[in-house]
Amino acid sequence: MPRRRKMPDFVEVRLPVHAAPESVLEILFEGKTLEIAKRLVNYLKENKMLWKDEYHEALGIEGADKVIYFRVVKKLLALGMIYEDRGTYRLSGKFSDRLEHLAKLWKFEIGKVEEIW
Repeated sequence: MPRRRKMPDFVEVRLPVHAAPESVLEILFEGKTLEIAKRLVNYLKENKMLWKDEYHEALGIEGADKVIYFRVVKKLLALGMIYEDRGTYRLSGKFSDRLEHLAKLWKFEIGKVEEIW
C-alpha cells in the first residue's frame, strides 16, 4: 500500500520587485522545475485532465525527471493550482481565491475597507 502524500505547511513565493514575470509559474519555479511545470499546465489546459499514472507518456518524463515532476505536482497541489479528482489532476482556481483573500486582508490592514465591498 503506498504511503500517503505529505503536503508542505507553507510554500515560498518569491515576488520580483524590479521586473514583472511573464508567468505566475516563474515566481514559484526555476530551471528544470519551471520547464516541467509549464509542460504540465499546458497539457492540462489542452486536455482538461491528466491521469496520475500517465505522466511519462503525456509529458515525456523519464529517469531522474520523475523526482522533479512529483515535487512540482506536490507544490501545485499545496497551492491549489491543481487538484486531484478520481485519479486525475485538473486545473483549479483555488490559488486565485487565496490571492484575492490576501489582497482583501491587505486593503483592510491599510484602512481602505470601502474598496473591499
